[in-house]
Parts: sequence; structure tokens; C-alpha cells
Amino acid sequence: TRTTVLHPLVWYQKARLSPGRFLLWFAGLCLEVPIYVLTDRRSRSAFTQRFYRRYAGLPAEDVERFHRESVTTTYLARLYRGGAERLAWHQQQGHRIILVSGGLDLTLRPLAEHLHADQLIAARLRVRDGCLTGELDGPAMVDEEKARAVRGCAGVDLGRSFAYADSISDLPLLRAVGKPAAVNPDGRLRRWPVSRGDLEC
Repeated sequence: TRTTVLHPLVWYQKARLSPGRFLLWFAGLCLEVPIYVLTDRRSRSAFTQRFYRRYAGLPAEDVERFHRESVTTTYLARLYRGGAERLAWHQQQGHRIILVSGGLDLTLRPLAEHLHADQLIAARLRVRDGCLTGELDGPAMVDEEKARAVRGCAGVDLGRSFAYADSISDLPLLRAVGKPAAVNPDGRLRRWPVSRGDLEC
């Protein structure tokens, strides 16, 4: 999808806050963007941990309900047509579909269900008294964690599996399967020596 981990929180806050309060909130987010960018360049894990603190205090059920009710105008409106067609092809082949993302499970679950994915592997936030704490419940789902997660999927033959990714942080995941493909790759992933056969652009 044409989204980042920032989009789901922006969508939610825009829907729940008054226009004036949203502008103030969004201005605060924009002020932190340079810090997020620098943190992401140093460590994708550190970036996600820092950014997800912005969810602290939000009601977990309300966040998930919003994303379930708005999935058509949010995620699905930003779904690459080629990606949807490729997903449909895999399903026609009877392949097991596993969505692996550094995004949050409570925002991505409606998308996974709509796409009829067999499994969703995503980041989770801790919940206390019905509210999100902003702290990850487990490791950030980035870098080697994605590869480790798919290796732990029962009944999956990684040597015969496909994987699609767009970020250099997904390189361990791409290397873990027999049929990797870089799709809409970022600059660093695009510079990876594709001629070695590691990736298929």
C-alpha cells in the first residue's frame, strides 16, 4: 500500500479531533519528523519504538473500530493495483498468504481480513485499562525480526516461498525465502546488487 506507519495514526486523529485540535496535533507531529527520519536512518527498530509512543492513552477498541470501519477509504484506497492482482494470483494457486508488517496489528487486521490473508504478523502495543500504553508488546517487527517470524510459521517451506518488500530493512526477510522480489524499493534497497540473484525487481 502507498502508506507508512504514520498514516494510520494521522487518519485516526483527524477523525476524532476537531479541526483546530487536529492542526495543533499535526503540527507537533511535523516538528518531530526530522527526529524520526534521523532515528530511522540509525535504527528502524528505534524509530518504531519512538513513534508508537504517540499512541499512549488512546482507547484500543476505538482505534481498532475506526480502522475496521474506514478500511475502504484508507488502506484499500492506497492499495497498489499490481499488488492486489499478484495477491489474487497467489490465492488462485492455493498459496498461503501471510502479511508481515512493522505496522500495528490493530490497524492492519481489517486490511488482512479484507484481503483474505491466512495470517497477520505485525507489531503489537501493550494495553492497560483498555488504553494503549505506547509500548511495544514484544520486539519491533523490523529487520531480522521479520525473517525470524516467518521462520517460526508452522508448515511453511521458505525455500519455495515468495516474499515482496520495499525497504532495505526488509532485506533479512527477502533473503529468508527462495523467491524474493523488491517491489517499489526504496533507494537503499534499489542499490543492492540484484545481479547476485538475491532480489528480483
